[in-house]
Amino acid sequence: MNYPELEGLRTKAYAMLKPSRIAHVAGCEEEAARLASRWGADERDARMAAIVHDCTKKEPLERQLELCREYGISPDEDEEKSAALLHSKTGAAVAKSVFGLTDSVCEAVKWHTTGKPDMSILEKIIYLADFIEPTRSFEGLDRVRLLAYEDIDRAIAEAMRLSLENMGERGVTPHRNTVDALEYLTEKIKDRKK
Repeated sequence: MNYPELEGLRTKAYAMLKPSRIAHVAGCEEEAARLASRWGADERDARMAAIVHDCTKKEPLERQLELCREYGISPDEDEEKSAALLHSKTGAAVAKSVFGLTDSVCEAVKWHTTGKPDMSILEKIIYLADFIEPTRSFEGLDRVRLLAYEDIDRAIAEAMRLSLENMGERGVTPHRNTVDALEYLTEKIKDRKK
């Protein structure tokens, strides 16, 4: 489907990005639309969340912390030290305040970096679209892309496992939300097999 009213949102959100990030966001939007179609979610909501998901990504940590104060966000200890973690929360606040997007769209933006236990279908779609969009390329990605259209929970669990492995190799401590989300999904998948 074509949503001409999204063009203005793209224009405004793309203006907030580093030019090098636009291809990623565009790829994420198209992947989110495909996933929404596959999993019965609202395509327009998926597109909106994907378009704005990285709207504060280019901001340095100091600016991310200013945005937290401005929007009443209370970052945890890990987030206070990481612009990469904070951009999803500040992006969600900007999505609400600047773009006037719905709570469900803003929540999908909020959780696209770490994930969390018991994500909504839209939250799962944006997390996964961000991970598998076409400009990405790394070992193990093809399996996640295949699983994304077969079993969304297994796809996210595999994506999280790959992320945690990568963080471990780089000596980065994973955020607790990702660890909790993976444990939740692992139990959910195990329970389905019973």
